Amino acid sequence: MRKNLLLNVLAIGAVAVGLASCGGNSGSKELTIVHFDQAILGETQKDLGVSIGIKKGNTTLQTALNEALATISVDTRNQWMTEATDRSTGDTSTTTSVPSVVPTDSSLPVLTVGLECDYAPFNWTETKANDFTYPIKGASEFADGYDIQMARYLAATMNYRLEIVKLDWDSLIPALDTGTVNAVIAGMTDTAERRQSIDFSNEYYVSELVLIVKKDSKYASATSLNDFSGAKIVSQTSTVTDDVIEDWKTQFNVTHLNALDTFATCAMAVQNGTADAMTAELPVANAIVRGSK
Repeated sequence: MRKNLLLNVLAIGAVAVGLASCGGNSGSKELTIVHFDQAILGETQKDLGVSIGIKKGNTTLQTALNEALATISVDTRNQWMTEATDRSTGDTSTTTSVPSVVPTDSSLPVLTVGLECDYAPFNWTETKANDFTYPIKGASEFADGYDIQMARYLAATMNYRLEIVKLDWDSLIPALDTGTVNAVIAGMTDTAERRQSIDFSNEYYVSELVLIVKKDSKYASATSLNDFSGAKIVSQTSTVTDDVIEDWKTQFNVTHLNALDTFATCAMAVQNGTADAMTAELPVANAIVRGSK
């Protein structure tokens, strides 16, 4: 669901701490999710899927990734996302999947994956290893999340070694061009604009756009976007989740607030009343809402 570049989002641990500091245990500070008919998104609806970014012209890797992706059922993908969302909020009781064992033979090709490690539940950073983490190259930290589970599976299936490279938001696409990484698995949307400089795999996850509001606000009982008339809505900069609010200004009489740097700050804005609602992908929204309780 990302537009100009990847969503530079939050590690859910940081969000939980930030929300708690704003009184996350208070009923008035708790957040909830509002769903709406996705058909209203029109052309934007096609941006709800995310794909793997690949250096332009690397058809060998593109084909290998697509063949490996084709072996993962929708049910498995959804299970991985559910488990990643739970782990990102500290609940490991639902995790039953077995992480793939990544080959270590030094003679094998390497899948070097770039991501921010800051976008729960797709990916985040851990200070200690567990069964689902993978070491971050050149750091004493570890990466976890849906994208890590996906990267491990793909590397094992293709018989590649795996490296996880933690990069800043703006460095991900350039890193493909320079060869620092050969894949970006971080919730990137395949757009015509990006295709001018990089290639993509098939989609590896399809999400839903939702709104996050305070649990005790008048918008918590909304059943359609028409119920948000007069609402102040915010999202993260350089994302489809922000662009779509601009489309709603006239159609649904909402106020499009200036975009913020992260979803964490957007969530804070909703909690403190600066914004009435924020837009987000459903998995990210689930993580944010759990962190507000």
